[in-house]
Amino acid sequence: MSNEDRHMTLSLVTASTDKIVDLSTAKKHLRVDYDDEDTYIEGLIDAAQDWISGENSWLGRSVLATSWEISLDNFPASGSYGAPSGAIWLPRPPIKVVTGLFYTPVGGAEVEITDFRVVGAGSIGGGYVLPQAGKAWPTPSGEPGSVRVEYTAGYDAVPAAISRAVLLLIGGWFRERESISDKVLPPVPYGVEALLTPYRHWGAGG
Repeated sequence: MSNEDRHMTLSLVTASTDKIVDLSTAKKHLRVDYDDEDTYIEGLIDAAQDWISGENSWLGRSVLATSWEISLDNFPASGSYGAPSGAIWLPRPPIKVVTGLFYTPVGGAEVEITDFRVVGAGSIGGGYVLPQAGKAWPTPSGEPGSVRVEYTAGYDAVPAAISRAVLLLIGGWFRERESISDKVLPPVPYGVEALLTPYRHWGAGG
């Protein structure tokens, strides 16, 4: 059974305060050597970063270090995406570290689990959590959120293609500030999707 069958909910806990592209780099790309547009350009940087790597991003993965939480109503009883039985897939890879794993037993308070291992940390294909070898997951109450995993994901170094895609988005939006009635604008500037498609993460394990 997959995590999707376990009513998985993904929540953004803490977004990175860093930028994929800083203001200076964006202005150089735009050939802007004055400061009047700084606030506007910073807004474009934020919008591009959110579209590429935000909570509901097109890319489907974490670019900068971002803290996430997934919650399920139970532990997976079988494997999925080629992973062993009981694997909890973690969305928005690459996974850096799992900071907490918790479950709520029937009629009890939430308990932290420390006997677990992370497989695939740092992998662009995704990672998952398993019990320690020879161990089994405990039995939660089965209520929504009775299993929670807290973790951080993101690249150690942002791939050049992703940084370039951010610059292309900013450049396109900077030039086309308003919609034009007799012209249908593309959803993203030419080349952005080509740069990002090799990095797009379509789901757990794939």
